Amino acid sequence: MRWLAWVFAFGSVATMADEARIREAITGINPMIAIKSVDAVAQTPFFEVILMSGERIYTDKSGLYFVAGDLYNVGIGGVQNLTEISRRVDRRAMLEHLDPSKLVVFSPVIEVTHRLLVFTDIDCGYCRRLHSEIDQLLENGVEVRYAAFPRAGVGSDSYDKYVSVYCDNDQKTAMTLAKAGETPEAATCDNPVSDQYQLGQKLGVTGTPTLIFENGEMQPGYLPWRDLLERMNQLGS
Repeated sequence: MRWLAWVFAFGSVATMADEARIREAITGINPMIAIKSVDAVAQTPFFEVILMSGERIYTDKSGLYFVAGDLYNVGIGGVQNLTEISRRVDRRAMLEHLDPSKLVVFSPVIEVTHRLLVFTDIDCGYCRRLHSEIDQLLENGVEVRYAAFPRAGVGSDSYDKYVSVYCDNDQKTAMTLAKAGETPEAATCDNPVSDQYQLGQKLGVTGTPTLIFENGEMQPGYLPWRDLLERMNQLGS
């Protein structure tokens, strides 16, 4: 669990003087840049600057040098992407606002061993392929939670299909039929599709399916169910 130390490392607070100097240097480049936070990266000379856009840059306390990209630690345990670990913390915080009752959830009849959040599009080919293997995931204790991410955006045909699935009295059957290529019966109701789509954008979702594990790790794209199960077992997620 050595990576946990680095999660807490990103919680190290920059001194007020260092933070002020760094903020001044960045806004001096462009006053329109909005900074969310400035934190010292423990055991390094670096500071992580998170912008309101979600982007991360690294600098030293002088604020004169900047690096855009991921920060890695090379240690006894191997190479660790410290930036990705920091992103996971942010993702988990954002996902706390996701109401589980507004997801389309497929739960196993056996004890739940893993919970998988999937941002999905009704018409996405690889989303359909993943759903075709949902029985195997359920048989292995994986609870699959679908959130909406109609790739063509709000108001698109895929958006309307997802709304119809969500508003159906039997969401799971409607989802399965839609994933099989059937056009869902048109329906409307108070729904979270637009909100979930916007949340996906904030999380950095750009395509579907996008899988998010319980530790906050995000996996773009389809994985065969055996590979997916192996990955979750490795993560303990």
